[in-house]
Amino acid sequence: MDPRGYGGIAGRAAAVIVVVALALGACSGLPRGVLVQRKSPSPAAAGSIDAFVPEAVKFVESHRGLKFKQTVKVRHLADKAFSDRIVQLQRQDHADLDRQAKVLRALGLLQPDVDPEKAEEELLSSGVVGFYDPQTKELEVRGNTATVSVKHVVVHELTHALQDQWFSLPTGGSSGNDDADLAYTTLVEGDAVRVESMYVSGLSAQERQELQKEEASQSGPPSDVPQVLIEMLEFPYAVGPRFTQTVVQAKGQAGLDDAFKNHPASTSQVLHPDRFLGGETPPTLTDPPADGQVFDRGTLGEATMGILLEGLVRTGALTNAQLQAAATGWSADRYSAWPQGDGYCVRDRLTGRTPADTAAVRTALGKLAATHQGVTVDTTAAQPVLTSCG
Repeated sequence: MDPRGYGGIAGRAAAVIVVVALALGACSGLPRGVLVQRKSPSPAAAGSIDAFVPEAVKFVESHRGLKFKQTVKVRHLADKAFSDRIVQLQRQDHADLDRQAKVLRALGLLQPDVDPEKAEEELLSSGVVGFYDPQTKELEVRGNTATVSVKHVVVHELTHALQDQWFSLPTGGSSGNDDADLAYTTLVEGDAVRVESMYVSGLSAQERQELQKEEASQSGPPSDVPQVLIEMLEFPYAVGPRFTQTVVQAKGQAGLDDAFKNHPASTSQVLHPDRFLGGETPPTLTDPPADGQVFDRGTLGEATMGILLEGLVRTGALTNAQLQAAATGWSADRYSAWPQGDGYCVRDRLTGRTPADTAAVRTALGKLAATHQGVTVDTTAAQPVLTSCG
């Protein structure tokens, strides 16, 4: 769901978030030249979302370069019914959420007393005003009022619907590589934010003032939601626009469409678009051995590496330059996770793009181990191995 305003239209394209993220992608849409199929046959009222949709459809088609193939039903829900629906969708991914939370805890990024499912519900359910569900192919909205702040997110959602109709957005579940899943979500959201930004840039001065006023009145995320969840939920929206714009500049609209068919393989590729454009993919690493019954295997990726190490910069244990060298030097990793006592452990094998990059990763992880209880690093191996229990 779109976390930027906590009042926008957002939805569930897929539960495809990296090991330290819990999120639902956003989507929605309608075809050009075809009336919206509404529950009621009455004409759309002026100032309503229904009345704005045809205008938004034309804008999305024009700026995304694709035509809608079919209509999408718009379903209006009362406030409580809508919030309940958001929670219902979120809870469908309970198994993935539980797995991710255990790895978060093992890495020290989530405290044992945090209920991740409750935190995500707080983060997503209160301010979202709509979503497109690729399973039902319906756009579900809270009410039917199209303010300026709602309109630009409707454009965002319609872009997702167009993606779904042309490229079949996934409807849930992890692929088994959380980092690649997050990279794909970044492509999906970056494309939608790119089109949305073009819409916002065309607003009149008065509309811009109204938008600024509406956004200023919106509250931020609940104070009790862990920062790591917020950071990872926001990652696709922050990184995706630059990635998609770079792809369009380098390879045109056809290149962006091709990216939906041949997905970026890692968050490293979306953080550094030249690596994606150059066809650089992570090498294959063997899974490290575990000291118990494995409940999860996967890839943390550059995005997670950055979050894992950024606390060291705040405490002065690591310089920003050392953080950047370790994170951007990431080439590949594989982890195994298992339960231990009342907690969980993760063992992660990593490698850099060059020997110097691997050395930077090794140095940063050594600083992490020296300052965090329950963290050890095998720095003697050619590929450093991190073990973290919590």
